[in-house]
Amino acid sequence: DIGRNVRGAMDAIGGSASARDDNGHGTHVSGTIAALKNGIGVVGVAPDASVYSVKVLDSRGSGKLSNLVHGMEWCVSQQIKVVNLSLSASKENQTFRDVVQAARRAGITMVCAAGNSGPGPNTVGYPARYIETIAVAAVDDRDSVPNFSSRGREIAVSAPGVDVLSTWPGRRYRKSSGTSMAAPHVTGAVALMLEADPALTPSEVKSILQSTSVPLAGAGPDEQGAGVIDVAAALARVSKKRTAAVTRVGVST
Repeated sequence: DIGRNVRGAMDAIGGSASARDDNGHGTHVSGTIAALKNGIGVVGVAPDASVYSVKVLDSRGSGKLSNLVHGMEWCVSQQIKVVNLSLSASKENQTFRDVVQAARRAGITMVCAAGNSGPGPNTVGYPARYIETIAVAAVDDRDSVPNFSSRGREIAVSAPGVDVLSTWPGRRYRKSSGTSMAAPHVTGAVALMLEADPALTPSEVKSILQSTSVPLAGAGPDEQGAGVIDVAAALARVSKKRTAAVTRVGVST
């Protein structure tokens, strides 16, 4: 359901090019982003997106910060346009901050899981805490923010993150919950936005997503950010922006 969309891979742990998923988390995330529209299983938000598998965590879902930095540097070198970071750490590291800033300068939009340390305040993890990223909180099918979703002023937007059905290794499908499941919904939306207008900057992407999101009643900005993403509205805003830019060029000439 996703293999046809995989365009490349790297293993920051062992140095091989296979980056085979021996945990399941990455496969689940990838399916939400780009599972094919083929009448099988699920359909990703951006079913025609090119997927690059970057393995930075081991079979237990843990890994060294140096592996994550190496993976991010690879994304910069490959000119990847949007990176999904469905992972979270509780402590800041300057080396990691430096590579996040380098990725931003390279024009990479970084979509990050806010973390699953809620419901307490100020619980957003890294790298979602960094202003260079888009921090994503989770919502359920009743438009409520689940207790596990981290809270904080860093939250930019929200997306479905409870009992999300997606792909799993071994040609299976499985439901999972967490802000890790919410982030790829936003990553898929970003892929569609960049398809519509490849010239969009990370700042413009974030601004459009936030300005077109739908606020939830009964939840504050520290829980949901600007609200739940509205992909159709975001794409309409991108189309309008691009049309306006073309018009201005026409007038100036």
